[in-house]
This record gives sequence, C-alpha cells and structure tokens, in this order.
Amino acid sequence: MKRKDFFLFFFLPFVGLILIFFLASYLNSSRIQKQVKGVIEEQLRASAGILAVGISHLLEEGRPPDTVLGPYSGGSGIYYIALLDAEKNILSWSSQFEGYLPLSLKDKDLPESWTIDSPAGKILNLFVPFSAAESQSYFLYLGYSLEDSLGVIAARFRKSLALILGILALAGLVFSRGVFLIQARYLAKTREADAERLQKEHYREISAFTAGIAHEIKNPLNSLALLFELMQKKGAAAVAEDVALGKNEVQKISRTIDQFSDFLKPLRLTKEPLTVEDLIAGASSSLAAEFPEKKAAVEYSPGAPLRLAADRQLIVQALFNILKNAVQAESRNPVRIDAEKTKKGIKIRIQDSGPGIPPAVIEHIFDPFFTTKTGMGVGLYLAKKIIERHEGKVTVESRPGQGALFTIQLPGG
Repeated sequence: MKRKDFFLFFFLPFVGLILIFFLASYLNSSRIQKQVKGVIEEQLRASAGILAVGISHLLEEGRPPDTVLGPYSGGSGIYYIALLDAEKNILSWSSQFEGYLPLSLKDKDLPESWTIDSPAGKILNLFVPFSAAESQSYFLYLGYSLEDSLGVIAARFRKSLALILGILALAGLVFSRGVFLIQARYLAKTREADAERLQKEHYREISAFTAGIAHEIKNPLNSLALLFELMQKKGAAAVAEDVALGKNEVQKISRTIDQFSDFLKPLRLTKEPLTVEDLIAGASSSLAAEFPEKKAAVEYSPGAPLRLAADRQLIVQALFNILKNAVQAESRNPVRIDAEKTKKGIKIRIQDSGPGIPPAVIEHIFDPFFTTKTGMGVGLYLAKKIIERHEGKVTVESRPGQGALFTIQLPGG
C-alpha cells in the first residue's frame, strides 16, 4: 500500500473518529454538568441541614441570635448567610458582597432553593426551616457558590478529556505505524517472493536449455576426444604437438560443460557437526593452493569454538569463492576474517582493503554469469546459493577506495 493510500484509508478515518469523539464529549458535557449540578445541590442541602442543627444547638445553649452565625460566616463556598425568625425577620446575617444580601422579603412564600447569577458566578440559595429551644421556629438562609465545585469538576473533565484524547491519539499513531510497517513488510516479502519465483523460473529455463545443449555437445566432443586419442597413438610425429593441443582444448570444453551442469544441479546437503574454525581453515588451504604466490593471504584469529551443522564441502566451497574474490581484489594486505555468535546464529565477516566495488557492480555481484574478471562469473552466485540452502544469508557492503565487506549469517552457535 502506498503512503497516499495508507493516509486515505487509515489515518484520515482515525482522525475523523477522534474528532467525532471530541464533538460528542463536548455536546455531552452540558448534560453531565447539569447532572453534576443536581448532585452538588443535594450535597449542599445536606450540608445546610447539618449547619442548621449546629446553629440550633447554639440557640438552645442561650447564645444570642446575632452571635450564632460567627463561626460559620465566610466558610468555604459560603457567600452569605442569614438567620431569620418565624416571621422571616432577619436576626443576624453576613455577606461577602460588601453588605449585600440578595433576599427579598416581599415574597413571603420563598422556595427551598433557587439559583441566581452574580459577578462571582452562579449562587445556590437555600432557605431551610428549623426549630430551636422551646420549639421556636427559625429559617436559615444560605448562599453557596456553584462555580467552585462546578469549576473544579469542569477542569477535571477537560483534563480527563484531554488525557483520553492524547491516549487515543498515541494509540492510533502506534496502531497506524504498526499497520504501515506490517503492510510494508508484507509487500517487501511479496516482492522478494515474486522475484525469487521469477528467478527460479528463469534458471529452470536456463537449466533445461543448458542440459539440452550439453547433451548435444558432449556426443561430438566424445567423438573428437576418441579421434585425438587415436591420432596420438597412430599419428605422425610432426603433428603430435597439434594433436595434444587439440585434445587439451576438447577436455577444456568438456570441463566447462560439466561445470555448467554441476552449477545448475539442485544442491543436496549432507550436514554434520562442524566448527567455524575448521571451515575457515579448509577454505584458507584451498586458497593457498590456488594462489601459492600470495603468502598469508588470510588473517584470522580463532576464539572460542563456534559450532554449527552444515555440509562441510559446500560451505568450504562458498567461503573459498568469497575469499578468492577478496584476494583477487586485494594485492597488498591480507584479507581479514572474524566470526562471532549472535542471537540469530553465527556471523562471519570477510573484509578486504581493495579498491572497493562500484555501485553499478554491487547490485549484480551475486547474479550468475556476471563478472568483471576472467571466468564464468558463477563463484559468488554459487556461494550465495549454498549459504541460502543452509537457511543463511550473505550480504556485501562497499565504498570506493575502502574495500568490500562480505557478511555471512548462518544458523547455529
């Protein structure tokens, strides 16, 4: 999936859901505040009842009416308080509004509660009747601020809403990122599988074609080999040298065809317990035999034994092919090898300090029949094929003038 399609099908719908959630929460906040306001009013009525009981006890103790409100004036959330007698005459009062008491005594039938707007916000008015000593009736008039309680709840609501939106946004981003990575990984695997399938079909066609050509060529070559053998035995001494040369050329062609046939055959592994040190030693010995003029062509310091199960002959061949390529590129310093155990198995690095591999070449370095030197160009391809047959992986990194680094990852350890 392209980035544009991912944006349209995943990111935009998620943002839309976040906006819908925010809008629904905003519209629902007024209903929630109304319900909360009802709960707060119930709590304040209960508090007013408790306050009336306390004032009643003070009156029963003989305290003058104009002094019983002192302990309660200016309490938390109380903007004004007044004590009225049975005729609703004000006996004592206190207010935070500079001597203003918003109570109209013209209306003799006052409700138990009502709300007014003030410069300090909404004020809940409570008119609570109660009895004191000698069954005298009184009224307690209170003004509670709703803004303090509602403001705290509204602030908490906004904070909780912001926290939920933040968590949803973070979860959405993580989810979207995960979906995108999974999709990208799936597409990469699909492309790799398609490329591998096409490659296998291509090499299957090459294999069939080469097998047919080899069969057609081998028969005449066998006849030529027998003819040269007969000419060597019965021919004149004057042409003996030419006959020997012809025989060698026929044998060279035959060996080349055999190499192509072996190259296209499927690999059959015979695994056995091995150590990396033994494999590197085998490849180094083959390299010394191939390049006797290059002494100490490989530099390797073995450490703790690294064990794996592999086909010794094939892995030695793969290492030899890579080392041969590195030695041909490096003319002065030895090729460095190091091996280590990793979480995925065993990693072997082969580093040369040659001129490096050009970017145009490194893309095709493992392709069959691709070479910048003499030869058929199958050595590195065969090394890659052997390593992958062992469920491993080989990669190469290079910069011009800084040599090349081949990294082999094999299961084991």
